[in-house]
Amino acid sequence: MNVYVDVFNQFKIKYDWKTLYVGLTLDLIKYGDITNYAVEFLTRHPETNNQNIIQLAWGDKDFDYESLLLNILKESNIDDLNLDVDSWQVEKRKWRFGVLVYFKKMYQEDFEELLNQIAEVYADFNYPEDMDSFINYLPPKDNFNQSKYSKEENVARLINLFNEFLNKEHKYLQN
Repeated sequence: MNVYVDVFNQFKIKYDWKTLYVGLTLDLIKYGDITNYAVEFLTRHPETNNQNIIQLAWGDKDFDYESLLLNILKESNIDDLNLDVDSWQVEKRKWRFGVLVYFKKMYQEDFEELLNQIAEVYADFNYPEDMDSFINYLPPKDNFNQSKYSKEENVARLINLFNEFLNKEHKYLQN
């Protein structure tokens, strides 16, 4: 799946080389987005003579994009490239948000399938606790009795919880 950095622009979420690196390692970004970012970066910083950035701006399919991004990060004094450490969690959250927004738009007419896709994202991002409340196969944590409501009402409840989550996450990622 390719999530475009346009989601970050649309929701005014800042992104940088670290964000692009995480998107590449999670297989969520197209090379063209990295190339476009490199071109924008060079436009904003015309004095830059970083050969890695210049190469990325050329956008050749034969480039090793991951190595070039790693070089840029190392030159920026980012030495810990273990994506499981806390310092990388915000970057992962940006991509999770992007994927969820993408699915929300894609399945806006099919809420049950949207909930299935959300559950896949939940698994792909290692079951983050902040998503527990709207995962369709988990029991409610708030003593909500699902048996008293129709299937449609239960689905609507989960979608509302999901939308609340997206709003909170959006505010967090903007700051």
